Amino acid sequence: MRHHQKIAIARLISDLIKSDDVICKEEIALYNHIVCTFDISQDELHEALFLSQADAVEFIRHMVPAEQKKIFSVLKRAAFSDNTCVAREALLLLTLSLTLNDTQDKYRLISSQIKGWSNSEKYVMYIESDYMPAINEEILQQYDLIANLLHLWKFEFIYIPKLTRSFCEMDRTYLCDIIRYMNPRLSVEMLNNLYDRLTNFTTENFTRDYLANSSHHNYFYDIEPSLLINVGTSNIPSSNPVHQDTCFVNFLTIRLDDEPDCVLNEVRRFIDQYETLITEPEYQLPKRAKGLFRYHGFYKQLFDFLARQHTNGEENRILIDLPARRIWMRGVEVQMSATHLATYMFILHQSLCTHYGGLIKAGQHHPLSERDVVRLGKTYHAICNLFREIPVTDARSYMEDVPNIRGYIARLRTTIEHIVDNVDLDYYYPKDSSDKSMYRVNINPSCVRLKHTNGECLFTDYPMWKDLK
Repeated sequence: MRHHQKIAIARLISDLIKSDDVICKEEIALYNHIVCTFDISQDELHEALFLSQADAVEFIRHMVPAEQKKIFSVLKRAAFSDNTCVAREALLLLTLSLTLNDTQDKYRLISSQIKGWSNSEKYVMYIESDYMPAINEEILQQYDLIANLLHLWKFEFIYIPKLTRSFCEMDRTYLCDIIRYMNPRLSVEMLNNLYDRLTNFTTENFTRDYLANSSHHNYFYDIEPSLLINVGTSNIPSSNPVHQDTCFVNFLTIRLDDEPDCVLNEVRRFIDQYETLITEPEYQLPKRAKGLFRYHGFYKQLFDFLARQHTNGEENRILIDLPARRIWMRGVEVQMSATHLATYMFILHQSLCTHYGGLIKAGQHHPLSERDVVRLGKTYHAICNLFREIPVTDARSYMEDVPNIRGYIARLRTTIEHIVDNVDLDYYYPKDSSDKSMYRVNINPSCVRLKHTNGECLFTDYPMWKDLK
């Protein structure tokens, strides 16, 4: 058995044991037995701590079916070692079963670090990056049936249009008073903007503006209609003992096929398989409070995200003054050379103005297609040409300056750290995506403005970008 497969087994068995927050003697005994059976070394056990759950499942997916079956059997035995299989154990086992037996690329486990997202509530959510009328119509017609079926097993069904509709149905004064209570510094204009945002939020907004941007995972930028299931969280320790562990949220996505009753059918299949694994039924009749504001779990996270978008408007603002060759962050001028500013604009453009969601890296582990090379070269060349201080020739390309770009990014981070406090640093500086395939700036597009010779506009609305598509 290969090295990476051993650490994958170690990661999953560890997550299973920890999932019910109780570690019994039988589980430890089985853990030691598994370590011996698969000849997993102490170094491999240590490496497993730094492996995401999604990567672990992906490693096992590439094993031969006989080995997959053996490993699944071992993991199932571990889950039932205390004669019970609780919700989180059942979810992990079911996720593994679905992904290993997937022949249509329908199921996928995603592990993402999402700022402010750490709740352990069970839910199934509908997501889409583009509006699909037929599926949305089905959900609206069968919403109560789907929601009740899931609720019996303590899964909440989250459908964004229903959520926004509930905000619309609330007394406006009541909702505005709540918003003002939780954000006392809001101006009247910001209060009204947040109210409008809450009452007009869409599934596409959530998928692209929140899920994709917050997770740093490009998988969500252009996702087909899918069900998103919260499998649980897992921690990856920091290599620096001073820093806190990184919490990853694990999602199972189920792609919805274009067929009648696709949502209801997938929910039924999911529940039927979940029921065969869990040993302690969690039947619960629906209890839904109408007309009341919910501030817990997913609802709290969504509200905090929307509120942060507005309350951070001026505080988390970036202003680039092209004629003056200057940049301000949070109202403070950041001293950058023309080359560094051009690089920063380049990364901002790729993060905010393209469906890629960031600047694709170039290197041995991330080879670029010819199309990407041409696209990136054209954009980089155009941005560098905005600055007279940067010598640019027609022959200059993005690929020629890749090594320098990496160095520029390191210096940008150092520069920005002296201006922005640690709490909001992630909004400003270029950082790696979760899969290490790109650099991106995780700031809301509405917070980035650009001054040019003809006035001022949102960075994303700068006319030059239209010529680069």
